[in-house]
Order: sequence, then C-alpha cells, then structure tokens
Amino acid sequence: MLDNRIYTFLALYDEMNYRKTAERLNMTQPGVTQHIKYLESYYGEKLFEYNGRTLSRTIYAEMLKKHFDSMLAEEKAVRESFEKKERVHINIGATKTVGEFVIASQICRYLEDDSHSLDLCIENTEKLLQMLERSELDFAVIEGVFDKSKYGYHLFKKERFLGVCAKTHRFANKTVTLEETFKEDLIVREKGSGTRFLLETAVSNRGFSFSDYHRCTSVNNFSVICDLVASNNAITFAYEPISICRDALACFRVEDMEIKGEFNFVYCNHRIAKEKIDLIF
Repeated sequence: MLDNRIYTFLALYDEMNYRKTAERLNMTQPGVTQHIKYLESYYGEKLFEYNGRTLSRTIYAEMLKKHFDSMLAEEKAVRESFEKKERVHINIGATKTVGEFVIASQICRYLEDDSHSLDLCIENTEKLLQMLERSELDFAVIEGVFDKSKYGYHLFKKERFLGVCAKTHRFANKTVTLEETFKEDLIVREKGSGTRFLLETAVSNRGFSFSDYHRCTSVNNFSVICDLVASNNAITFAYEPISICRDALACFRVEDMEIKGEFNFVYCNHRIAKEKIDLIF
C-alpha cells in the first residue's frame, strides 16, 4: 500500500490548486500543505512554487510524478497477483488509427487462447495518457507526438502520413503543393488527437495554419471522415492504413512535406508493460 502523501502529491499535480486538492481528497488545506512539505523535506527539493499567485511545478515534481506513476503500476500488479486469477486480463489503450485500423489481427491472435481476455479503450492521445497516469491502462499504443520525457515507451512501427481523397478527386495519386490544398475543404481530427497535432505541426512549419484552408471541419470518428472524403467533398491527412481501408479512397502527396509518424507502446512501468505487450505483439 502506497503512502497517502503520494496520492496527495498526485492530486495536487493534477489540480494545481491546494483548495481543490483538499476538496478532492476530503482533507483540510493545511493537511495538503503538510503532506507536500514532508515530501519536499524527504527528497530535499522544492516540488511546487508560486510565481505571484500562480502555482507551478518544478522539474523535481515532474521527475517525481514519473516515479510515482511507475509505483502505482507496480502496486496494481501486486494486487492483481494476489487474486490468483486463472485468466490473463490486459487493459489496453489505443489511439483511433491504431485501434481501428492496425492492431485487430494481433488482438484476434491473443484472444485465440480461452484464458486470455482484454479491455480495449480507443481514445485520443490526451485522454489515453491521463488514463495511463491513473493506472487504468497497462499500456497504450499511441500514434504521433507525446511528451517522451514523462513516460516509458518503445517503437512499435512507423507509418507514412499522407493526403487522402476520393479516387475521383483531382489530387488522386498525384503530388501537389501545400498551397493547392488550401482551396479544398479539410477534415481533421479533434483537438487532443495525435493525428491532428502531427498535421498542425507540419503545416505551421511551412508558415501556414488550418485557417488558410477554404473550410476546416473537425470530426472525431474516422468512419465519418472516410465517408465525407469518399463523397469527393473534402480531403484529409491520415496514416497509410486508413487510405487503403476503402476502395473509394486514394492517396496524394504534398511537395516537401514527407511525414512518417511513429506508433509507440507507451507505459508508466516498463517491466509490467513489457510482459503484457509481449503476450499480444
């Protein structure tokens, strides 16, 4: 069982407010302060500090957060081992490209063993990382960009990131300039999505933004995106597995914007995650 002061630290790290942390933990505000001061004394470093009236985390708080997240994963694994279950159960998170288009065959193979079961949560990058930190997932498979300083990770595979349009679209199987794409309606994923961040970064590196497109629509479902693109009314950008999921879709490339995105296994505790990753992948 972990020390309650660890949970106080993690709550304050999330809330960044002593009063809200006290309410969340059903504690007094001085009690929260006492727990944090104890940890600062124990580790010999300041964890939180005020700049005016704004509370901020120090670099030592970031380091401690990563360590405590790993400890939470270990604690969960110990509790599970005491239950002595005959079945092997894994909680997996996956971003939408990975969950819907990439890992189905590996999961099917894993489930061929009757003693195996799993829960698969398909969400955007931001929400999956939050779930990892709360020990709600054993690991996640995440496409694109995330803060690698905060989590353990290793590469699953790399995929090309391409323009996608209808087969009847004038861009189909061609190479076009970025400026040419601005005349089109663009469909992107919601904020917090790794796919959206990857495209936003690539466009901004060229000195432009989504506002340069004729119209930009946000949709958080790839099936709907594919329907809209296949109807020849819009374009999108996505990883290659999506572009081949329907006969009505085709790819196009943008000059001087070759992108390869990473799919990574992401976790808080390498030892625990590796055992479960190896069972499936």
